[in-house]
Amino acid sequence: MIQKVIENSNKEFSFVYPDQQDISFSQEKPKIWQAILNKGSGYFDDGKDLYFYTPVYPLEGYRNLHWVLIGAAPLDVLGVFTNEDNRTIVLIAALLIFILGIISLVVSWLLLIKKEASSREKITDSIFKNSKEGIMIMDAEMRIVYINKAFSSITGYPEDEVMGKTPIDLKTGVRLMGIYSNIWKTVNEEGNWQGEIIDERKDGTTYPKYITISKIFDSKSDTLSNYLEVFEDLTNTRITEEAINKIKHYDEVTGLPTQLLFEITTREFIKQYDCIAIIVLQITNVNTLYDNLGKKSGDILIKEASQRIKTFLSDADLLGILHKDQFIIARINSNDRLEIGHLMNKMMTYLKEPVEIGNEKVYLNVAIGIAVFPEDSADLEKLIEYGNIAKNYALQTGDNTYVFYEKEIKESYLNNLKLETELRSALEKNELSLAYQPQVQVDSGAIIASEALLRWHNDNLGQVSPGQFIAVAERTELIISIGNWVLEEAIRQNKKWQHLSKGQLGVAVNLSPIQFKKSDLPQIIKGLLEKYDLSAELLEIEITEGILVENMEAVSDQLEQIKALGVKVAIDDFGTGYSSLKYLQNLNFDKLKIDREFIKDYPQNDTGNIAKTILNLAAQMDLKVIAEGVETHEQFLFLKENHCHQIQGYYFHKPLSVNDFEMLITANPDHSEPAMIRVEVLKEK
Repeated sequence: MIQKVIENSNKEFSFVYPDQQDISFSQEKPKIWQAILNKGSGYFDDGKDLYFYTPVYPLEGYRNLHWVLIGAAPLDVLGVFTNEDNRTIVLIAALLIFILGIISLVVSWLLLIKKEASSREKITDSIFKNSKEGIMIMDAEMRIVYINKAFSSITGYPEDEVMGKTPIDLKTGVRLMGIYSNIWKTVNEEGNWQGEIIDERKDGTTYPKYITISKIFDSKSDTLSNYLEVFEDLTNTRITEEAINKIKHYDEVTGLPTQLLFEITTREFIKQYDCIAIIVLQITNVNTLYDNLGKKSGDILIKEASQRIKTFLSDADLLGILHKDQFIIARINSNDRLEIGHLMNKMMTYLKEPVEIGNEKVYLNVAIGIAVFPEDSADLEKLIEYGNIAKNYALQTGDNTYVFYEKEIKESYLNNLKLETELRSALEKNELSLAYQPQVQVDSGAIIASEALLRWHNDNLGQVSPGQFIAVAERTELIISIGNWVLEEAIRQNKKWQHLSKGQLGVAVNLSPIQFKKSDLPQIIKGLLEKYDLSAELLEIEITEGILVENMEAVSDQLEQIKALGVKVAIDDFGTGYSSLKYLQNLNFDKLKIDREFIKDYPQNDTGNIAKTILNLAAQMDLKVIAEGVETHEQFLFLKENHCHQIQGYYFHKPLSVNDFEMLITANPDHSEPAMIRVEVLKEK
């Protein structure tokens, strides 16, 4: 039986019997309990039972908290104890038994605490041993007393080579010893140090590591007992960081700096050099080449382009890449526009030379914009922006062109952006229309066909010239949807006119190179002819020479399919482009169209020899010829004398609206009196 007691307390506590029942001894036996409290230890005889008791203090330093151990036995079974001396002996024996019991309890408690401490020590030791960080413990004199497995695997030092030594003993390099001396000085002054250093292994190789060193103090005496060093090998982290840095700062295909690294480096250049030219160069036909050749071949082209550009740069210059088709150059100590222009011409000439991919020769087109520091701006972001504006202006002007940034160019560029924005909604707003310029038979003067000419009137911009918006439509590929609309509208309208004219009135439609590259024209044309039930021979498509030169094989295949439908094909602006006889021989064209450049100055400033040569060439190849831009009687007679078959121009008719064209063909159904119409038109001109 045990009664726990707190001195100077009026709280009630339980008396524990052997059967584990809890009752209040002080209430059950108040007389006996008071005697126990008064004497502290001894025995008590109430005439029925013999009680013996003693206090026990289990916790050192807590005298107010103790247990009272009480034993009891009936006097009628303890006859031997009726004698006073015998009672004393029994009491002493009972007390000894109680004390031995207490000692057993204390010993068991201490063994339990030791077991728990041993378990915690094993857990701590397991954590230290299996930690991926290197751990080293030193005594107060900085001698190594413990290392874990990670320490040995990282540094190469086994346990028997480091025990008893100091960390500085393991350093051989003078510089590293100096760094470590400073670190330990800080540890001793401030209690800890952490940071990143380059350390050396046993074999002399170096590695980056993050290290933390701390002092450890004894919890009782508060004196320095140990030093703890924990460190992490950063080698793999650095490899990962370098890989990420490479992806972030270098282009995968060319290995060139990306825009971020280019800007970081160029900003340093701006601090060092008096003048720098920022050159933005775009390969304008990369997307088409990727589509036709595939990504692998496209990547080869970009790498080849970067190598060609590098041949014109000095070691001090910097070449970077903005996008897969766009390069950027920082030309050091360069602001002479004449010198830069000469360099750009040489660079473009080299870039335009064919690149052989397998058995094919591929040609690159470029547009270049140039901004100069500090003339145009001292801010790099502005310089790149201005270079892009100049490049876009060059792109609008035509391929293989370079342009220096000017304020006027920015205004023009912004106007074109506004134009592009408006053009994107032109079809939805029904702002597009077609004008029709009659094509006249030279011998009879009869209108045999018309050319459909695209017109655009916008509420904000007014009437916009095709020379302005066609280039924008092609650059943004809006020309595909617009071109399809032009085809359908021309075919639909021409079908209507068949009922108003006596003969078979044809219609000619210009097609863009983008339409050949990005859409299935043969199927589109076939579908529209069937939709409006128009005879295929009444449709003529006009293409420029440039389409054939860029990708003759692919375009020629589509042209053959179109001709197989019965549609006629004409070469537009003949003589202004490449004028190669190769495609005239290989492709079955129906007509050549002489550009107005070879007609407009005749006879005052032009002998007409080029036009005459084209007419003779066409005659030899049995091709019909139509001349556009004919405005004077002299020009008409010259063409007639040299056997030109058809004429288109203000000499007969300007481009007419749908209503005006209908009035023309209904008022003059036999088309036999062109002169009277010509006079009226010239008055309106």
